[in-house]
Amino acid sequence: MVSQFNPQQQPILEARNLTMHFHTGGALSRKTVKAVQQANLKLYSGRVTALVGESGSGKSTIIRMLARLYTPTDGQIIFRGEDALRDKSRRAALYYRSQVQMIFQDPFSSLNPVHQVKYHLERPLRIHGKARSRAALNDQIDVLLKRVSLTPTEEFAVKYPHQLSGGQRQRVAIARALAVQPEVILADEPVSMLDVSIRMGILNLMAVLRDEQNIAFLYVTHDIASARYFADETLVMYAGFIVEGAGSEDLIQEPKHPYTQLLLSAVPDPARGLRTAEVEVVGEIPSLTSLGAGCPFANRCSRVMEKCKTVMPSVTELSPTRWVRCFLYE
Repeated sequence: MVSQFNPQQQPILEARNLTMHFHTGGALSRKTVKAVQQANLKLYSGRVTALVGESGSGKSTIIRMLARLYTPTDGQIIFRGEDALRDKSRRAALYYRSQVQMIFQDPFSSLNPVHQVKYHLERPLRIHGKARSRAALNDQIDVLLKRVSLTPTEEFAVKYPHQLSGGQRQRVAIARALAVQPEVILADEPVSMLDVSIRMGILNLMAVLRDEQNIAFLYVTHDIASARYFADETLVMYAGFIVEGAGSEDLIQEPKHPYTQLLLSAVPDPARGLRTAEVEVVGEIPSLTSLGAGCPFANRCSRVMEKCKTVMPSVTELSPTRWVRCFLYE
């Protein structure tokens, strides 16, 4: 499902050295959780970028910074060539959120249980001035429900979230995101709460939106198989750092970073008789409150060098479309 890509194309949304620290504890036990450090990524119209990694790696924190639900500790968010964090006015924030929408992981908790489907679709239309009269609202709601294959629309419009299946609720959440005609959609594990049998339908729906409406997607997931199917490019995140990036197929076929190799070794492969590949694992996952200056994977890496423990590797470009943060490739 890879889309065509022009190397000269300019990113519509870009993160530059995004950093997010959270402070916990009291005055005597204050700790800093380094959730995200120096994250860089680019999103392009009509393309899907996947961000993969284990739980707690910082994926959802990045997506919430890009949605402007969190204010970054440091770094820039560039939207259409302009720093989106510079103008702090309500009007600027409203415009940004109309162009950059988010789909949450749990469709049930992201929808208000006391309101019908039509309310969830009306609200963004009203807030962003996309429809003002009752007739215009009804027409837009009808179009949105058809767009996500919830028909007959007049029946789904008056249903409450508890009357829908998990897949139907997520389709409503997607329709709500589409209501303001965004250019970027941030999807935070949008299929992880759904039955396996209906995940493909949601991924195919988002792929159609990418192709027909030229939407840029950031797809956050821990499921490398779905990233391979849906995403044009995959970024790998570990302990707050993005450590590798490449075309999805290239990354799956030939992972470079030792952590990416570890992730892929845990994926069942019929060719291996459902046995994982032999990748040596040592050490423990580091605490985000006590990260040192070196590579965060150093204490688990079987190929670690002395400098890995004291210096964070810089980005090494292996080709125009792939890079890695590892001293093995300098």
